Amino acid sequence: MTLTAGIACSKEYNELDPVIKPAVNDTILNINYESGEVTSGITGITGTHATAADAVYMTSPGNTGKYAIAHKVTLGDSGYFSNDAYRSESDAVSLAKYRYNPGDEHRYEVSILLKDWQSWNSANPAYGDNVFQLKMSDNQLLPLRILTKRNAIVARNYQYQDNLVTDFRPYVNQWIKFRVEVKWMTDTTGYMKIYVKLPNQSDYKLVLERNNFVTFTGNPANGNVGYLKWGVYREAGKDANGNVIISDNVLTRIAYHDDIRIIRLPLK
Repeated sequence: MTLTAGIACSKEYNELDPVIKPAVNDTILNINYESGEVTSGITGITGTHATAADAVYMTSPGNTGKYAIAHKVTLGDSGYFSNDAYRSESDAVSLAKYRYNPGDEHRYEVSILLKDWQSWNSANPAYGDNVFQLKMSDNQLLPLRILTKRNAIVARNYQYQDNLVTDFRPYVNQWIKFRVEVKWMTDTTGYMKIYVKLPNQSDYKLVLERNNFVTFTGNPANGNVGYLKWGVYREAGKDANGNVIISDNVLTRIAYHDDIRIIRLPLK
């Protein structure tokens, strides 16, 4: 894809991004699931809106502790259908302190494990499976989705799609760590940086940087709010009658998530 003006992509320079542990007062949200609950013991966190008994559950061990959350979605089974799509996702939308607003500058961290994730069959369409989202309410343009597409993990928003991990297959059933830093702006002074730490890497690497573009795509005057979601949200084709086609896609996807944080920037 051709990069637009003012945008740089695929830089790697650890020396400019040392691993800094945030101070307690910099952390807005810390979900580590050590309570053994799908809400991580935090009132207002949603486990899932899907109704299947195993659409969401706890798994052990987690990325850094005893527990992580697992989301499962099976195409064609109504128990995994919610909010007009085959999805099972957690979110933090119900509490204002976990949302983002114009002018906020935040770091988002998440660790993701693709559980027994099947490879893409090149004879089938290249559908996507979303595993982390920075969303805007009321169907406004999307600031960020992290999803698998073909055999890559990509970042997609209203303006671009770029690889974060070119080939995830060597890392199936292993924890991959993501860090997203954003300045939320309604004008072109916003930025977004995405870092990845693969299982065989000792530090995060900056893999995508976008500057001088609108990151907060909604309008606060209309009540639009920004929030994060994590889990599994599946894309699939539909036939002429509007029914989801299940013959050209992997039926079941399961992803684990752990260590989900919102951190205020700049660090104090």
